[in-house]
Amino acid sequence: MRGGGAPGPAGRHPRAPIAEVGAAALRDTAHDGRTYVLTGPELITPRQMAAALGDALGEELAFTELTRAEARARMLAYMPEAVADGTLDILGEPTAEEQKISPDVERVLGRAPRSFATWARQNAAAFGLSAVRPPAAP
Repeated sequence: MRGGGAPGPAGRHPRAPIAEVGAAALRDTAHDGRTYVLTGPELITPRQMAAALGDALGEELAFTELTRAEARARMLAYMPEAVADGTLDILGEPTAEEQKISPDVERVLGRAPRSFATWARQNAAAFGLSAVRPPAAP
């Protein structure tokens, strides 16, 4: 795996339960006019995400940190220059705000958000593997 533009840890990762919180908000008028910050339960780096995904898939995944220039060159192969630059600007270094864990998912759903490792195990089949390793014992 390769990643660039966001080497530091952040609480916002792709598996935040956006749909679940959205559905809860649509079903209950108590959420009208409210804004929620959706994060996972932990700060996690792209390198840690790759390790968790590799564990879920039952194989070690190498992670190569790309410089901004390397990431940009790869992005330009499939997106316009302005989009590549904007994406890298957004990814950049996580801000102090992005390095906070929000209690909003738990407040809305009544349970903590799932970890990235749990999401990876639950979705490993989507990566084309027919069998995945069970979670490691604590």
